[in-house]
Amino acid sequence: MITAKKLKEMYKPGTPIFIQDVENNFDYTKDTIRKSMSLLFKAGEIRRFSRGVYYIPEKTIFGDSKLSPDKVIVVKYLGQGKRASGVYAGITLLNKLRLTTQVPNVIEVVTNNETNRKREITVGKQRLILRKARVEINSENARLIEVLEAIKTLKTIQNDQIDKITSYIKENNITRNELDKILVSYPKNVYKKLVESGIIDEFAS
Repeated sequence: MITAKKLKEMYKPGTPIFIQDVENNFDYTKDTIRKSMSLLFKAGEIRRFSRGVYYIPEKTIFGDSKLSPDKVIVVKYLGQGKRASGVYAGITLLNKLRLTTQVPNVIEVVTNNETNRKREITVGKQRLILRKARVEINSENARLIEVLEAIKTLKTIQNDQIDKITSYIKENNITRNELDKILVSYPKNVYKKLVESGIIDEFAS
């Protein structure tokens, strides 16, 4: 059986624990794992965020913390570091890159972990739009895909936005060779915007 001690050795408090991940990390049958997680939940050792998603609560002066939907979204759909599997998109991405001050009510994500062209779900109380990635996203191309997704979303690109996108390209040392490999998977108007704005000349050779 899985104990609270074993889970705490693998998962930090306040991080999502997906039942599928537990099944991959422990050499027990699925039935044993699910019964173990249910018993730990009933004993108050772990909390349930939603079906198949648990967490170890963090102790605070206000009591046990709750798991943020943003953390679930990051782990399940975006990944981190060398395990990157998605990027924010739409207004969510424009806000992240400081290309707009508009705050989105619905978070948009482009991810490898979605097979539909577009699907809306709810994570906790957070509405989330998932989009299938045009190319497989990884740690090496994620920043470039953010640039292309941002340009795709912008109807017109203002001078201050050009400056911010250009700075982002240079900060992440994105090359023209990398761009050419992925740009073919995007609509033709993305290429048109890159050329007309002059941004295409800012990629490292």
